[in-house]
Amino acid sequence: MEAKSAIKLISDVIYKPGWVFVASDHTGRFEDSITVRIEYPARNSNRDQALSGYSEEINTYAEFPLVVKDCTDEDLYAALLRMIVSVEEHEAREFLRVEPTQWAPFHPHRADGMRRWAARTGRDLSADLQFGLA
Repeated sequence: MEAKSAIKLISDVIYKPGWVFVASDHTGRFEDSITVRIEYPARNSNRDQALSGYSEEINTYAEFPLVVKDCTDEDLYAALLRMIVSVEEHEAREFLRVEPTQWAPFHPHRADGMRRWAARTGRDLSADLQFGLA
């Protein structure tokens, strides 16, 4: 698939309210590739927000590179869904907290949380760095 076709297909995808998918050509840097930016509404997951029920809304994003040369449309949508699952997992790790301290054992913006999660999943620590607030 050409980058231009992949960008158009991504632009036609819908998911949850407020989620926006922006694909851009990345072939100037990496052959046959695009970058997918997922912008989405979330709640401020800081520890001090936990007691208030995470009332503060924020908008954030994550960016993912993708080589599209050998992709079919179904391959592209599957790759996008894996990106979405990555975003959802990232958010879940921010919000999983333990009383009474509101400790987040797998917080993806904390080196110790990143290490704990990587040790249990075999994932690379750098996966968390593609999120806008890392």
